[in-house]
Amino acid sequence: MTGRGNEIPVKGSDGRRRAVNLLLLLSRMDFSAEQKRLIAEEIRLFDEWKQFAGLAVRHGVAALIWQNLSDLGHAGEVPKAERNILEGLRFKSIARVSWITEAAARVTALLEREGIKVVLLKGLALEHTVYGSKGLRQMSDADLLVAPADALRARDILIRDGFRSMSLKSPLYRHIILDLGNHLPELHRGGISVDLHYRLFGPEGEEMVERAIRDSVIITGVDREPGRTAAVTRDSEDGVGVSSGTDAAVNSGAGTPGAGTFRILPPMTAFLALVNHIYKHEIKGEFQLRLWTDIYLLLERYGKQILTSGLADAAEEAGIRKETVAVLTVMKQVWGVVLPEGMAVSSDAENAVVALFMNRLAHPESVGSITQREMFMKNLRALKSPLKKFIFILGDIFPSIGFMKRRYNCRSKMAAFLFYPHRLGKILWILGLLRTEKYDT
Repeated sequence: MTGRGNEIPVKGSDGRRRAVNLLLLLSRMDFSAEQKRLIAEEIRLFDEWKQFAGLAVRHGVAALIWQNLSDLGHAGEVPKAERNILEGLRFKSIARVSWITEAAARVTALLEREGIKVVLLKGLALEHTVYGSKGLRQMSDADLLVAPADALRARDILIRDGFRSMSLKSPLYRHIILDLGNHLPELHRGGISVDLHYRLFGPEGEEMVERAIRDSVIITGVDREPGRTAAVTRDSEDGVGVSSGTDAAVNSGAGTPGAGTFRILPPMTAFLALVNHIYKHEIKGEFQLRLWTDIYLLLERYGKQILTSGLADAAEEAGIRKETVAVLTVMKQVWGVVLPEGMAVSSDAENAVVALFMNRLAHPESVGSITQREMFMKNLRALKSPLKKFIFILGDIFPSIGFMKRRYNCRSKMAAFLFYPHRLGKILWILGLLRTEKYDT
């Protein structure tokens, strides 16, 4: 796999184009001799460091970028101001990853003792596999997957253990929460946020979640202090191999994780979950290179297990076939990932997808979110029964007193109660009789 980030056109100034190209060249873990040459050649006359550092920070890859600049011997060529920013975020990432890993280990151990299987997701799983447990994968919280049947019980166990949960908008939502979104309200303790996921995709992908938990892979030898132990998995001819030396070992999902061990998703499911995660962020107006780099590194490590004849059917089952094709197109054109025959799309479609990606990469602020009304209707359509739709609408119009106090900045329950008549106007908004995309939240 060879990156070709410097060959894709970027809209905007020449300085921004060069900053984006260098960012892409450095967004990986390993470098070929040719990639090292391209980076050295680009940096030799590079003078867009302020713009480059700004994009690295905005895209959540500052720690990875600084580590690579240092490892490749280019740290001294970065001006002091930008060097301080990038290096500072690198140290912050090490500390943050260590802190989150420790919290995840305690939560996992607690829930596993209660008979609940827990699987690491997203940044935490990637940090201790494809990023090598070096503190390079910047993250803000711990994302954990449990079976839908275990989700509310897991939440109650963590609350009893001292976690504080963000409250539901309405107590009624406890009856429909597993039909909305992918995770429960955030749980907080000691500055750490834990998201308990019960879905990876929409309702159509529920069986995939059950299989993913059942077939989860256990990684061992995970050090809670990034940089000390590289928890790297390696491909073998038969699938996931067992690492040696300081690397983490990878075993079947049977049994219960012990100290320094976690469950992770099987590679193909992990890939599809990351694809879906990217598009969930984009409908909220969020675009980060970090999420695309995650996918590239996963493909680089597990490509033989992901890019198979079964991928199309799995993407169809997850309800994200179109999104999967778009992501693979970017992987092919931007990072140079070699795709098996049958996974390519037409050149015109490829060009459009890549042009959109590059424009968003250069101008992440240009990505727009769907409106409040579109999000409301999206959630409403996700509920399959009339009763659940009624509960959703009723809970939205008449939320809890606690929500009302926060929403309308009221000090007393009585003052908050007086705002309930105002919310009756939302009925007209739901029926489309009020021509506005936003009513209130």
